[in-house]
Amino acid sequence: MASLRKINKVLAANRGEIAIRIFRACTELDIRTVAIYSKEDSSSLHRYKADESYLIGEGKSPIEAYLDIEGIIELAKNVGVDAIHPGYGFLAENINFAKRCEEEGIIFIGPTSEHLDMFGDKVKAKTQAIDAGLPIIPGSDGPVSSISEVEKFADEAGYPIIIKASLGGGGRGMRIVHHKGELTEAYDRARSEAKSAFGNDEIYVEKFIENPKHIEVQILGDKQGNIVHLFERDCSVQRRHQKVVEVAPSISLSEELRDRICEAAVQLAKNVGYINAGTVEFLVTGNDFYFIEVNPRVQVEHTITEMITGVDIVQSQIKIAEGRTLHDPVVGIPKQNHILTNGYAIQSRVTTEDPLNDFMPDTGRIMVYRSGGGFGVRLDAGNGYQGAEISPYYDSLLVKVSTWALTFEQAAQKMVRNLKEFRIRGIKTNIPFLKNVILHKQFITGEYDTNFIDDTPELFVFPKRKDRGTKLLTYIGDMTINGVDGVPKKQKPIFSAVHIPHVDHLKEMPKGTKQLLDEHGPEYVANWLKAQEKVLLTDTTFRDAHQSILATRVRTKDLEQIAEPTARLLPELFSVEMWGGATFDVAYRFLREDPWTRLLNMREKMPNILFQMLLRASNAVGYKNYPDNVLFTFVEESAKAGIDVFRIFDSLNWLEGIKPAIEAVRNSGKIAEASICYTGNLLDKGRGKYDLTYYTNLAKDLEASGAHILGIKDMAGLLKPEAAYQLITELKNSLDIPIHLHTHDTSGNGLYMYARAIEAGVDVVDVAAGSMAGSTSQPSAQSLYHALEGTKYQPDVNIEHYEELSTYWEGIREYYQDFESGMKSPHTEVYFHEMPGGQYSNLQQQAKAVGLEERWDEVKKMFRTVNDMFGDIVKVTPSSKIVGDMALFMVQNNLTEEDIYERGEYMDFPASVIEFFQGDIGQPYGGFPEKLQQIILKGREKIEVRPGQLLEPVDFDKLRKELYDKLGREVTSFDAIAYALYPDVFMSYHNFTTTYADVSVLDTPTYFYGMRLGEQIEVEIEQGKTLFIKLVSISEARSDGTRVMYFELNGQSREIIIKDKSITSQVVELPKANKENPKEIGATMPGTVVKILCAEGDKVEKGDYLIITEAMKMETTIQAPFKGVIKRIHVNDGAAISVNDLLIEFE
Repeated sequence: MASLRKINKVLAANRGEIAIRIFRACTELDIRTVAIYSKEDSSSLHRYKADESYLIGEGKSPIEAYLDIEGIIELAKNVGVDAIHPGYGFLAENINFAKRCEEEGIIFIGPTSEHLDMFGDKVKAKTQAIDAGLPIIPGSDGPVSSISEVEKFADEAGYPIIIKASLGGGGRGMRIVHHKGELTEAYDRARSEAKSAFGNDEIYVEKFIENPKHIEVQILGDKQGNIVHLFERDCSVQRRHQKVVEVAPSISLSEELRDRICEAAVQLAKNVGYINAGTVEFLVTGNDFYFIEVNPRVQVEHTITEMITGVDIVQSQIKIAEGRTLHDPVVGIPKQNHILTNGYAIQSRVTTEDPLNDFMPDTGRIMVYRSGGGFGVRLDAGNGYQGAEISPYYDSLLVKVSTWALTFEQAAQKMVRNLKEFRIRGIKTNIPFLKNVILHKQFITGEYDTNFIDDTPELFVFPKRKDRGTKLLTYIGDMTINGVDGVPKKQKPIFSAVHIPHVDHLKEMPKGTKQLLDEHGPEYVANWLKAQEKVLLTDTTFRDAHQSILATRVRTKDLEQIAEPTARLLPELFSVEMWGGATFDVAYRFLREDPWTRLLNMREKMPNILFQMLLRASNAVGYKNYPDNVLFTFVEESAKAGIDVFRIFDSLNWLEGIKPAIEAVRNSGKIAEASICYTGNLLDKGRGKYDLTYYTNLAKDLEASGAHILGIKDMAGLLKPEAAYQLITELKNSLDIPIHLHTHDTSGNGLYMYARAIEAGVDVVDVAAGSMAGSTSQPSAQSLYHALEGTKYQPDVNIEHYEELSTYWEGIREYYQDFESGMKSPHTEVYFHEMPGGQYSNLQQQAKAVGLEERWDEVKKMFRTVNDMFGDIVKVTPSSKIVGDMALFMVQNNLTEEDIYERGEYMDFPASVIEFFQGDIGQPYGGFPEKLQQIILKGREKIEVRPGQLLEPVDFDKLRKELYDKLGREVTSFDAIAYALYPDVFMSYHNFTTTYADVSVLDTPTYFYGMRLGEQIEVEIEQGKTLFIKLVSISEARSDGTRVMYFELNGQSREIIIKDKSITSQVVELPKANKENPKEIGATMPGTVVKILCAEGDKVEKGDYLIITEAMKMETTIQAPFKGVIKRIHVNDGAAISVNDLLIEFE
């Protein structure tokens, strides 16, 4: 009969989840608890769960601190500890530790040192299994001391073989070797990992059994010789021999096989007189099983055995250590034949590992932590809480989720539900992967083995985590600290509430011109338009108006909320110009929005009015020529998405550039409004290049080419009233199609010009809501309405409705005050510089960006000079942008026209200018100035045909595949055409949304300015899901130039770290590897550099080992991806590294 020794104080010689598990068991038994912690674990949760906690291993490495036997023993003696529980890992199987406890009279809660000696060493354990009559796998007779011994065994037993750490566990210090070529690396890594994890690099080798089940049996034994098993656990779902999901009991064993396995485990334990908790592990294949090892300790997965048997294994360990028998009423474990299982339990190990990056451990701060729960659910957490810092030094386990139910299917459903409830932000986790495992048919049926993960690639296919809350907070924080590009940094202004007209959403939408097109076709609409006596209106407020006065910066959110009121209050409009032109580029580049989403959403809200876009002919919505199939595809997709009227123009009025676009539009069944860009001065007889004959002949050619409507695009507002009357009169006499006139009111003459054009018979004019009209925008719709009062031409619109809509735009315009062009009154100087309205505001922003804001008057004058140098060309995007680029170039470099002609041979001109003179955007009327062309081209080849003819068609199938690889998701037809037009801009937008999520859901003041301290906003991220965000405080700048921003998100505190771009960091940071550059090798996981295996200047072959890194006790060898020469090594041995830190550069 063993004597009883009451335990009053227990020290857990461990950390994290298992330490907390021990403390909970002790607290329930009214036993005082002591925690130890390393310096790196000073904020670890287990430290606060104990009655007392003490720093251990000061001056030692993070791992060595928990392996400091003498330090732990000394501490235990000093604080009056009766017993030490080693948990699992670290010193749990260390014989010397157990012996030192015994020598100092401290109870070791676990087996005796003799048992640790025979089972902690797997080679000795094998001997004990043989003595007990258990079937074993062929292996080395003991530890191997050299690689030659391993080679000899492999030659005799045959590959594959497995190398294991003698004191190993958890998959560390373990490597499978399939052929001789892998042997050296596997041998070295197994020994190195074993040394790092267990303090001993002793290893052994055995034959590897392929595709087995991994079954383990829980054993409990007391000092009186009683042994029981608590049935088995199925641990076959594992990766690199580390268990991922465990099940108890196994659903794939027959009762007969289960009994044999459990009896074998008990037989072994009885044979050696085993004491305390342990696990006997087997590989099972078919109806046979083989002994693997004994784990003489409590296992990670003990929780599910507790759930199905009701036995508290950790408390039993403590009571057995006191000397009590298993069947003592205080322990409460019945005889073997009375131990039964009830239901099924599953355990999932939630870790900070990234399944998509080879399960590399992630590190960082947990910004959000919300877990599941409910009936039949058990959570055993280590450092799973908001604010926890996950270091690279320890195991990646965050929390063990265990679920129980009467049936296995119910337990699985409960597990999936709990995994779905988890919200962990700030670090990557394996939760999506775990969900796939639990839901997989093979798992549910039990038809899986230890290769299940490796052989089932679909487990790695899961939706990307959205994490929209964190991403939006990061964006808001960045805007609050740094401001938006192109806008002076200032505190967020306070704006008045915007008035949105009230409409009845349930009332039937009034019919409009959209129904005419859909029911009768484009020719009918054209004839109908010609027959109207009253002038019709195209409202440009949704696009060109804000392009011209606000640099195209108005966001979709502000457009969408007025879209339906506009459709209901102004159904008489001919069209709404709301897309195309600069909108496409600016939406992606500056507003970080998808223009296709804008179009689709607007179409849904405005089903009754024609949608009109600006199409730059062969340039589509870009600044260069594209292959014809890109143009045709773009038109086709735009038509599908909702565009009805395509205003087609060529920036040089080149007929050959317009014809393919007309054909594309006609093929789509939509309205082709082929347009002439007006330039010069029709009334100036001394400037005869662009006269009535020029415009009339071009108009006739456009009509003959298939135009349904002729557009006159007066993009700079140069068309004077009398010139308009003469031009429209001549065109009406020469054409049989309606005429649509567009202008900009820069000079202030817009209304008078429109009145004269209407008098001459123009059919449609472009106007904007009054509060967005005038200046470089279009004339005011309301002003035109009143100006035409008393005439037969007055438009048929409800003027009060227009005023109500204009009030909305007046409020919205305040949001964009920093993008205003600055023009406060009419500028008749436009007749001199001839700069288009949209180009005026955009070029002004460009001038600011390059530091020429104070020289804006010089830029405007230079714009006219450049135009004359170029041969007096038509100026509209992209040709106007080219003139602007050259003007900026000349002003910035203090150049005159004479300088260009004298020294131009030695200058590098802007790329857009070179492309223009090569003929990349077409041929200007009258040709290129020959001398200037020679200076700029410097012998480069010229194009004298339509560029689209020379361009290879885009292979959209190939492009989709390329884009799929980059995006990692399905590619829509809209994605494909956008990428074909703007590859860099589109990818920049994608990368932005990956970092910051969909920022279009933010209100506009927050988008541009961030938040004020104490401010609270609401953000609806999708229907029925609203985020409540409050900015609480902002820290002072830290040494690395960052600030901590404290938010409340839905009432929960959140911390976001933002780099203050106005402050220089005092901390040296490693540069990041460019993922697009194969010559830069970056870190694949955070952690430390164990050893540099190469030197600068070394010539390496593909596959050569370069660097060994380590994180969370897992080593990774970085190999040369190709043959080359090492140019530079950026790290040293022992250096701390983060993901994608630049490690090595190749020449």
